[in-house]
Amino acid sequence: MDVVHALSGPRNVSTALMYSFAQRPGWSVVDEPFYAAYLARTGADHPGRDAVLASQPTDPAEVWAQLEAHRQPVYLKNMAHHMDGISLLPAAQWKHILWIRSPRKVIASFAKVVADVQLRDVALLEQLDAMAQLQSLGSQYVVVDSDQVLRDPERGFRALCAALDLEFRSEQLKWPAGPKHYDGVWAPHWYAQVHQSSGFALPAAEPPRMSDRLEALAEEVAPLYARLANQAHPID
Repeated sequence: MDVVHALSGPRNVSTALMYSFAQRPGWSVVDEPFYAAYLARTGADHPGRDAVLASQPTDPAEVWAQLEAHRQPVYLKNMAHHMDGISLLPAAQWKHILWIRSPRKVIASFAKVVADVQLRDVALLEQLDAMAQLQSLGSQYVVVDSDQVLRDPERGFRALCAALDLEFRSEQLKWPAGPKHYDGVWAPHWYAQVHQSSGFALPAAEPPRMSDRLEALAEEVAPLYARLANQAHPID
């Protein structure tokens, strides 16, 4: 059974990418299965926190058990920072995508929902840790800049599917607009824009100058992004 595990940063076109994989015939998707465990572990005060905690197990072992029960091909949309401190050993045989995006775009978008953006919210350290784990485990993985896919979605998905030994399916390029039954309970706080979409849009422009604090954070994480970007799979 194919399991494609996306370890994304936040605000990284990750929900549209999940909607895309949901169009593959015979596939299911799972939306951020470790979110409640992350909130319980860190105490992070995110919108809809109580609803998220009530909707999912907060014990990572319970989440792994639920994921292992799947019996059809599945795409797991996961946030890298949700996995901080959690071993990826149970996922060693899966296929992994590390989705990355310009950190200034990530920070500007995240700040629209949570104003006090922290280093952990950008998830680049956690993605680097995940990549090191996957290398140690000998797991199949690919690093992909989501903006590269947005510039030419068909070409991008053909390259991605080839890298993951998957058949390209043109169905992945479109999806129905509106909320989805597999959205997490946090969707009202985060998914309003993607619910208006039915396909991929061109990459957003770099945001205008942010506050000094957010610009300092973007400068701090730029070298982390560069390390991942150097490993990005070419979309050509």
